[in-house]
Amino acid sequence: MQALQEKERIAKVLFMLRLLSEKTQREIGKGISVSFQQIQKYEKCLNGVSSDKLFSLAKQNNWDINVLFGSNPAELLEQIPSDKRRKVESQFKQIEHNIEEERKLQAYYEPLMPKLEQELAHKVTYKEPSISEVEIEQKKYA
Repeated sequence: MQALQEKERIAKVLFMLRLLSEKTQREIGKGISVSFQQIQKYEKCLNGVSSDKLFSLAKQNNWDINVLFGSNPAELLEQIPSDKRRKVESQFKQIEHNIEEERKLQAYYEPLMPKLEQELAHKVTYKEPSISEVEIEQKKYA
């Protein structure tokens, strides 16, 4: 779950750095050869950002690499102008919601992983769990 916390932190920091630099998602994406949609997914925490992309983002935009790799979003939020705070807070809620949904998915699939790994190793053939098995597993994590 620590990976999800880091993914959330990076999404929040990336969004705020872009706002502070007053650049569009298209401008940011062009600098690292990705689409604005990909930047949007990074900022919404739907996709993770690789470390090489983070490094390129910092270099292309003259951002302090330490901010991307280790800053606290709450501290960076203090630098956001008051007229943009609502937008940032709304984005933070969306990011937190997306992380929570990902946690739920991970909790749901975690019990199935050993069976899937055995199938991938050609040791067994995976069988779709019955509805009652799925309901039992879902209740554990609801």
